[in-house]
Amino acid sequence: MKTLIFMLCVLLIGVGTNGCSTNPATGETHLNLYGEQQEIAMGKQADGEVVASMGLYPDQALQKYVSDLGARLAAVSERPTLPWKFQVVDDPAVNAFALPGGYIYVTRGILSYLNNEAELAGVMGHEIGHVTAEHSVHRMSEQQLTQLGLGLGAMLKPEWAQKYGQMVSAGLTILFLKFSRDDESQSDQLGLRYMQRDNQDPREMADVMVMLDQVTKAAGGGGTPEWLETHPDPGNRRQAIEAEIAKEGKNLEGTTINRDQYLKHLEGVIFGDNPREGYFKGQTFFQPDMKFRFDFPAGWKTQNQKQAVGAVSPNQDALIVISLAKGASPQAAASEFFSQQGLVSQGPRTENIHGFTAVTGQFTAQTEEGNLAGLATFLAFDSTLFQILGYGTQQAWSGYASAASSSIRSFSRLTDPAALAVQPMKVKIVTVPQSMTLEEFARRYPSAVPVETLAIINGVEKGGRLSAGQKAKQVVGQKLQ
Repeated sequence: MKTLIFMLCVLLIGVGTNGCSTNPATGETHLNLYGEQQEIAMGKQADGEVVASMGLYPDQALQKYVSDLGARLAAVSERPTLPWKFQVVDDPAVNAFALPGGYIYVTRGILSYLNNEAELAGVMGHEIGHVTAEHSVHRMSEQQLTQLGLGLGAMLKPEWAQKYGQMVSAGLTILFLKFSRDDESQSDQLGLRYMQRDNQDPREMADVMVMLDQVTKAAGGGGTPEWLETHPDPGNRRQAIEAEIAKEGKNLEGTTINRDQYLKHLEGVIFGDNPREGYFKGQTFFQPDMKFRFDFPAGWKTQNQKQAVGAVSPNQDALIVISLAKGASPQAAASEFFSQQGLVSQGPRTENIHGFTAVTGQFTAQTEEGNLAGLATFLAFDSTLFQILGYGTQQAWSGYASAASSSIRSFSRLTDPAALAVQPMKVKIVTVPQSMTLEEFARRYPSAVPVETLAIINGVEKGGRLSAGQKAKQVVGQKLQ
């Protein structure tokens, strides 16, 4: 294999690419078409998109704690001079991910499921490992080779070019790039390396894998944590981590866990979805902060994101999306939208929707994927301007137009006091006064989540005990039904 890589490097040099490089973290030689400055630039651009789409969690003390820990781990890595950046994104998913160039993210969701600093160091060390091993740029280099048409895929193995060609044509992005099993195992090993260099107890990384497995099982196997969606489980990762630690045979006495300090930073962190950012009851969307409600068609799959809320038709051939619009008025926003090249409007008109001025028009548009048809509405709601866009394939749209029109006209002011007052669940840290079972803890300190969830977030088996003086997590607030 090394001979083959050398031959590919020679060929790449001949066509003017960056060729191959030896990775400082792994010692392996890889095809690499991207220089370090290109890698950093890609990460910086994508970082702006991540922050805009997901948002940062508004807790500066927590952000600093995570950033400081990440900086320590990165400083003992093989690429300490990268412009490392560690951030907590405001997302309930159990997830962590990395971008090229040293941009690392953990969600508030995974933080609420971890129980000490060493576990967090394991998660972040793993993500740092993806960057130091240059996994993303290697994968992108392989894809770029296919696009260059060099025919190198056939030299590796017959299905190589087809596999990566399909990935490129599907619009694969670096953010959601799935790494190979070898990459995952390598990042686990690198994460253990960085943990130990920072004197973190590496055994806690195995407990992270236990937690992820429990979250998966609690969801019936159909709700895999997003960390495992973007990081395919290589199987028996806990055992592999424990075997690696045993093989090294290091004395782990005196290594850092920092449970109490970590839990202190979790006090008051939002648990699960934040209804202040909008939530669904059936097909109706409620936005308490912006004070509006909206009904999506029955049977459509709904989704609430930071910058938009929408629904997809059962056949996935039509969408309805609500987002903020640009412009001084509905008329100005509509004029800009309907004047786009390739879009043909059928006469926008001004109307009144539940007391709010709106401009609505039908349109057709030509795209590379085919012709679209739809309905666009621009609505002034107090001091906010909304765009409500319904569209689908031209051949299917006639079957959806009536339902889309009804949905658009359902936009109205939210007046229900209970909906306006809804608050998110939050993590509360309790010092256990005496030894008790988890079930006794749940009775004495009632939570908005079932005891099974309490067991997972506290790292305690159901039926297990909490020790006197131990700090434990309670989830307070009212869960939406």
